[in-house]
Amino acid sequence: MPKQRDTYEQWDADGILEERLKSIQDLVAKRIIQKEIAEFLGMSEKTLIKLKKAHPRLNQAFINGDDELKYKLIDAVYQKAVGFDYEETQTIIEESKSGTKKRIVKTKKRSLPDFYALRYLLIIKFGREFNEKKDEIDLMYQRLEKDEEVWMNENSDEESSGAIRVRKQSKK
Repeated sequence: MPKQRDTYEQWDADGILEERLKSIQDLVAKRIIQKEIAEFLGMSEKTLIKLKKAHPRLNQAFINGDDELKYKLIDAVYQKAVGFDYEETQTIIEESKSGTKKRIVKTKKRSLPDFYALRYLLIIKFGREFNEKKDEIDLMYQRLEKDEEVWMNENSDEESSGAIRVRKQSKK
């Protein structure tokens, strides 16, 4: 007796697997949650989870959808950071003795760059070089590399003052 096909295998047999995988990726990229995707596919969320574990390509569709969403969001932050041009459309309806006139007014506008979005992208992409606390971070890294510090908290047996102190370690 042949093994019964699961839903994924049935999609493959019916020739709709690629279409289903693309739909799932698109839904994930639009922030649709897994439970709703399962409902869209006509199955329970538990069944969908089992299928994802059994079929790597199905799981990959979810990963690809998340990646697509991430890239769209990063692009939106980028657009906000550098500014962008857009067109505003306004429809004006004028009443006169001869009838109603409809007039469309289009205005080109420019969104100015956003400092916080710029700062965020610079720090994320190029690291501490663009962080306003760069000097402090560099100093911490230097101390860590040289093994110069031991951090002790207020509950330490060696310290009873209640404050966090930094001690120099002797080099061995």
